[in-house]
Amino acid sequence: MSQIASFYLIKNNQRQELSNGNCSGAVYMAIWDYCESELDIDVRFPAPQTEETLDCALMEGNLASDLLEALREQDLPELAVEIAPDWDLTVEAVQSGLETLCSHLELVRDDTALLYEMI
Repeated sequence: MSQIASFYLIKNNQRQELSNGNCSGAVYMAIWDYCESELDIDVRFPAPQTEETLDCALMEGNLASDLLEALREQDLPELAVEIAPDWDLTVEAVQSGLETLCSHLELVRDDTALLYEMI
């Protein structure tokens, strides 16, 4: 399993690739798990999973706004310290992933969405 993480800004059915923050898919799986279990925000439900995709998340509209607001309420370095040990990840990798995710969520507008895929 390669665990290549990719982010795309989706607008008018076109994908613009964004940085993955040099983080593996495992970092984002840990973040999605935290979002689902601790923030009660399920980003995976509406995601268009394909056969090649190991993990997928779709954030648009209110979901993206809610997630960004919830993450902004957290102290990201402290949150990274909380998440990292459960997944045997470095705190630095998780913090980078959280910062990358927040910066991408800031780009989501009414006519755009953020798609994450791990292949």
